[in-house]
Amino acid sequence: MRELQDRGLKNMDMLTEPESVLKIQAFDVSDKVMEQVYQKTMLKKGNIGKVHFQPRITVPIMILLFVVGASVTGYAASQYLEFRNSKGDVVLNTAKTPTETEASKTYTSTYARWNEEVRDRLQPGEYAAYYVKDDSMNQNNLSNPALFAYKPAELSSFNSLQDEIKRTEAPLFSNPTHLPDGYQFEFGYVYPVTAYPGMMTKKEYRSLTDKLMQQAKAAPEGENLFIQRLSWDKSDSSFARYARGNDYVNITVTKYTSEVTKTTIMQNEQDSAEQLTIKGTKAYYIRASEASKPLEAGKNRLGWLDEKRRLHYNISDNQDSPLNKEDLVKIAEDLLNGSPQ
Repeated sequence: MRELQDRGLKNMDMLTEPESVLKIQAFDVSDKVMEQVYQKTMLKKGNIGKVHFQPRITVPIMILLFVVGASVTGYAASQYLEFRNSKGDVVLNTAKTPTETEASKTYTSTYARWNEEVRDRLQPGEYAAYYVKDDSMNQNNLSNPALFAYKPAELSSFNSLQDEIKRTEAPLFSNPTHLPDGYQFEFGYVYPVTAYPGMMTKKEYRSLTDKLMQQAKAAPEGENLFIQRLSWDKSDSSFARYARGNDYVNITVTKYTSEVTKTTIMQNEQDSAEQLTIKGTKAYYIRASEASKPLEAGKNRLGWLDEKRRLHYNISDNQDSPLNKEDLVKIAEDLLNGSPQ
């Protein structure tokens, strides 16, 4: 597994949402290969809505934010985008990345250290729940103290990736043929479906948490990490990287459930955001400002929703990438050409 670059977690306040319109009740952090994104769900009686937040990290981590009923407002600034469905509802938008605080820096650095230690103990392809006897973390995880980690099994050929995608029912996509000169498939992998999507609303999660916490309580002084490996056979996210030397392009395709009503993509305030139409599909394109450090997600990002199949596509590159919008558009055209109608 490539080295986790936890510096990408900066400039994120995990206790707030853009414009502070969401009241955060509790949050959890788990590995997830996704673009930087919130997913807002429709609240149902007796349930807690779920929002996915992807902080800025080269080997991405997804923050799961549990929210109390509130809606995300629109953004007036011209560099932010809104995409609406046929009913007029906003289903995707871009928004300013939350500001980093001392609390978020402390939590994310502590989390990254423990999560990396868990992954170091796993074999490729293993998925695990874990509990850490660490007050600086647990005071923020009172409602969901068991965390999750996954160590991807990196596949070195696209055919092998396609086989794994089919085996796990992950999102299927075509191998792009119009890559920038010299870029070739480097590796890819799938990511397990969230083990306990309802978290503390699920008795299985509560039982798992109780087991890990009892182990921590009975453990001798100095033993602080407790791991339970989990079985899995279904995936909801596919990832592929194409590289030329130190430069690369990532493609991520992620399923989203029927409960998800809105997806928000984070961007720096200075970044430019543009709406494109590619093969009849509305897409967002975000380019990092030359005046500010680009997101860990890369210098260029291009993505769209396939509402019929409930998939989110995202294409991104590295911070020092030589690529431009047209390069990512060509890749997007290949993916759209290869999508089932």
